[in-house]
Amino acid sequence: MSEKKQKGSALPKAYIVPMRLGIYSVLAACSGYIFFNVGDLVYTHYLIIISIVAVSAMALLDCRVSDDFWKREEAKDSKKK
Repeated sequence: MSEKKQKGSALPKAYIVPMRLGIYSVLAACSGYIFFNVGDLVYTHYLIIISIVAVSAMALLDCRVSDDFWKREEAKDSKKK
C-alpha cells in the first residue's frame, strides 16, 4: 500500500510513451494545418493555442514521469528499507 501512495503522484511508466506519442501527434497535426492554411485565421488561432497547451503538457509530463523521477523515488524506497 505504501508503494502505491508514493508512486501515485506520477503516472505509471507504461503510460509515458503512449502519452508522448499522442502529444506529438497533436503537435504535428496542428503544425501541418497551420502551415498549409495560414490564411484561415479563425481555426489557426485555436490551433496555435492547442499547440501551446500541448507543449506545456509535454514539459509537465517530462518533469513528472521521467526516469530520473522514478529513480529518485526508488532510491527513497531503498533508503527507508
